[in-house]
Amino acid sequence: MRRLNFNRVFPVLLAVALVGYFLPWISTSASSLSLGAYDLAEWSSLHPVIRQTVPFLWTTLALRVPLAILGILFATYISKTFHRRYIAIICLLVAAIALLPPLEFFTAYRDDPNYRQQFILALMTVVIGIPAIFGQPKKFQKGLLIALSILGVLASAIGLYQAQKLMQGFELHIAIGLGGVMTSVALAAVAYLYITKQSS
Repeated sequence: MRRLNFNRVFPVLLAVALVGYFLPWISTSASSLSLGAYDLAEWSSLHPVIRQTVPFLWTTLALRVPLAILGILFATYISKTFHRRYIAIICLLVAAIALLPPLEFFTAYRDDPNYRQQFILALMTVVIGIPAIFGQPKKFQKGLLIALSILGVLASAIGLYQAQKLMQGFELHIAIGLGGVMTSVALAAVAYLYITKQSS
């Protein structure tokens, strides 16, 4: 019964987290600045404060990491539940492609730090995701998925907090958007499911 509940609840939580990722994370009185995490990451990469922080582009990275992790979690779930590794790999590649920088990175702007971050994160999504999909050894797979889900929660919380601080500089009415809450809470629930499943 516990296994059945996991298989029902887990994909719903991943879907909620993914939808939340693209919904507004920060709501402002200016609709053009009510951005989801994907657009918020790109916006923050252009902010002069972010380009001067150490670690470099830290907020931007925190906003992008949840998408990479969701891609890996979705792919692993498909592989484990439906035993269709080729579909899982396609899912993983879709997430990696979504994280890739524009084509200009490969032709003229290889030194752009924002583009480099996108390329490295896309590459790491594949490098980490492939072993997670094949899941050998099983103990490694379980530990990796727990670590990734916890990292997703931390990255979401940090990205949301830092983005809110940036927006406050525009002196607009600011509120935490539904998207940020959905992604953070859903990933926290995913982490809880993995941990309780591991201990059972």
